[in-house]
Amino acid sequence: MRLLDLEPQFLKITQPDSWSHVGTPGESDGIIFLCPVCFVANKGPIGTHSIICWKPNVPKTQTPGPGRWSMTGNGYADLSLVAGSSSVFLTSEGGCKAHFFVENGQIRMA
Repeated sequence: MRLLDLEPQFLKITQPDSWSHVGTPGESDGIIFLCPVCFVANKGPIGTHSIICWKPNVPKTQTPGPGRWSMTGNGYADLSLVAGSSSVFLTSEGGCKAHFFVENGQIRMA
């Protein structure tokens, strides 16, 4: 699955719990996109929740957390999220428990 299929948007924090959309990873503080696990389960965006991944410069007090990822690439088509393990893992109680990687604009399930 491509990241582009998940309606990604780069985010810039404007206030502690508020952000706006920006055009490039370089000017962003993070990215929001639809959950790939729920997107497949729901056969599309209806009923699918979003995931926000913040860059390392974003304070740990900014939710969601605790994960932080560096971004490589020029846009959604070639974006990679890079961290210690680099995976995105949703662990909240009762959540979908999605676990995946964003590599070169592709979603790879863990």
